[in-house]
Amino acid sequence: MSFNFTSPEYYFLFLPFCLFLTILIPRDKKSLQISILCIMSYLFFILASGWHILLLLISTLVDWNAAKKINNSTNISIRKRWLKFSIIVNLTLLATFKYLDFIIKSLGWWSLELGYSPIIDAPNLLLPVGISFYTFQTMSYTIDIYRKKYQPANSLLDFACYAAFFPQLVAGPIVRFDYFNEQIKKPLITNNASFRLAITLIVYGLFKKMIFADNFALHVDAIFYTGAPLDNVIIIYWGALLFGLQIYCDFSAYTDIAIGSAYLFGIKLPENFKGPYGAKSPKEFWRRWHISLSTWLRDYLYISLGGSRNGIKRMYVALMITMVLGGLWHGASWNFALWGLFHGLILVIHRLISTNNISKIVLKKFPICYNLTSLIITQWLIFLSWLIFRIEDNSMLFRSIKSYLFMDVNFDYVEAFEYLPGLQWLMIFLVIIFALLHGLSTSQNSEIKYSLAKLKLPYWSLLIGLMLGLIWLLRPQESSEFIYFRF
Repeated sequence: MSFNFTSPEYYFLFLPFCLFLTILIPRDKKSLQISILCIMSYLFFILASGWHILLLLISTLVDWNAAKKINNSTNISIRKRWLKFSIIVNLTLLATFKYLDFIIKSLGWWSLELGYSPIIDAPNLLLPVGISFYTFQTMSYTIDIYRKKYQPANSLLDFACYAAFFPQLVAGPIVRFDYFNEQIKKPLITNNASFRLAITLIVYGLFKKMIFADNFALHVDAIFYTGAPLDNVIIIYWGALLFGLQIYCDFSAYTDIAIGSAYLFGIKLPENFKGPYGAKSPKEFWRRWHISLSTWLRDYLYISLGGSRNGIKRMYVALMITMVLGGLWHGASWNFALWGLFHGLILVIHRLISTNNISKIVLKKFPICYNLTSLIITQWLIFLSWLIFRIEDNSMLFRSIKSYLFMDVNFDYVEAFEYLPGLQWLMIFLVIIFALLHGLSTSQNSEIKYSLAKLKLPYWSLLIGLMLGLIWLLRPQESSEFIYFRF
């Protein structure tokens, strides 16, 4: 995909043109504003993913119609029938374009293992950008109408704009309709404060993406490559650390740019991250990481599976199923299922330990020691899980995990330093800066970006200019694609 949030055309052509049409021309005319915003969102999707816009149209029309039928009927069987229709259509599209190749290849592999020849060749379908995000988003609308949480959209136009809203269309955050609908009830306007916050978030996002994430990717890609000395524990821990920072900076950068872009139109999107690397438990991590997905899985999958009722055993089963499916949501590969399974296991183990009387006594008597130990263990497990997430090759993955667990390893600092590509000291400097900024945001329970937007205009302008200058100087020659565009 050539058109995205790192494309110069987005900032110098698409975004200003869209803002001009939506805010300045039809001022105080809400329906016209929504029409233009919807058209521009579809244009954005066409530029990003071409004919796959038809899939978005199908999901939009199916869920719009199904929600209307559900709302207009008092017959429970009819309501269920339309809900099932919506879910089946959406999941069929998702399964076909995201998982069909994976299923066919997996069946072919198993048939070879059992002595049979594969019957069907994988069609090698191109993954539509954002399909995981907008599918979950439109499905939540139909399910919420079925649950009678709110009334359907007043018009197809409002719902279509919600489903296709370009800032969060490709990689979230996943927004509920009632939240978005509140933002568009009145004509869209912007003011000096929201405009400055929007620019701050966009530049801050570009700063994280192009300086931190893209530079970290240089070392990560070199480490997790065939032939790398994965028995060197220094290289493995460095790779796990940098990938964990890369995926956070990459994904949270996209979210910042999405939220900033939405603010330009007077629309506020929810935060998706709250200092995840300050979490002291797996449960807390998922309250801080990809919040819109974790809450979606909780509300529409975990609870539906009986996780909040019917006893401890049902809760553990629901939790494991939710996490495995949440892992597969990220991609059509067994390592994602394993990643979800791993997180499910550590969530269950944490619950068992935290509800133990001994843990409660230790927490009460030695709170600082308990919390520090919990933080270290949690983050050690989180960065171990990033190895599972990143490495698809089984032999490389098992070798990397063995090294991470200090099994059959060596500690060769010279080899590590010589093997890694250049800019080693820049990477170390960036890791230190990230740790300071992330720690400061976590301790203050507020992201630094919001403090930056409140600075006096001369200081704010100077800082924005400095950040843009550093982006120009320190960015790699080629910017990598946003990681979550693959999901």
